[in-house]
Amino acid sequence: MTRDRPDLDQVLQEYEVLRDPTGDPELEAVKAAIFVEDVFGITLSDAEIDLDVLGTLAAMRTLIARSQNPL
Repeated sequence: MTRDRPDLDQVLQEYEVLRDPTGDPELEAVKAAIFVEDVFGITLSDAEIDLDVLGTLAAMRTLIARSQNPL
């Protein structure tokens, strides 16, 4: 599924409200990965299921953009 920038930002901002900043980091990474895979149709590698990759909206935006526009 390809999304234009405003939709992507809106979806990510809505997801941010659901995040638990005090939650278990590994569980939060798995929840973020499931969200990205389900909403954007992206299959993540094990290395990408990490809060360093999925921990911020900017990081998620970068991952999604890279997945939608591979080199």
